[in-house]
Amino acid sequence: YKAQGISAKKSVDSAFYLLLDLITFFDEYHAGHIDRAFDIIERLKLVPLSQDCVEERVAAFRNFSDEIRHNLSEVLLATMNILFTQYKRMKGTSPATPARPQRVMEDRDSQLRSQARALITFAGMIPYRTSGDTNARLVQMEVLMN
Repeated sequence: YKAQGISAKKSVDSAFYLLLDLITFFDEYHAGHIDRAFDIIERLKLVPLSQDCVEERVAAFRNFSDEIRHNLSEVLLATMNILFTQYKRMKGTSPATPARPQRVMEDRDSQLRSQARALITFAGMIPYRTSGDTNARLVQMEVLMN
């Protein structure tokens, strides 16, 4: 679009490019490339991945277009699924080894659970109400991580 000289309002441009990034995120997610999908969602800063960022992301949510808001529940579910998959993968690996000391595994475990908690807090604070089913699924995955 840029190469063809097409221009639009800044808000339309930013929504368009964010939607393109979300398409890339979901392509990676559905292809099973969860680490790449996680890197994308982390870089987009669309959802909080720590408790410190929750308020900031809630404030930013108010500026998103409806096209972004309507897809946020799917983004939240996919992100929580990624965290849960990473958690299961970490728990499924062999116990601590010299290459992966117990402390490192405990730190990663704590980090994943904290990220999951941040997503649930965010989902509860955003002014756009996600469905009860979405909230139930988010909480269910977070509970399975504890």
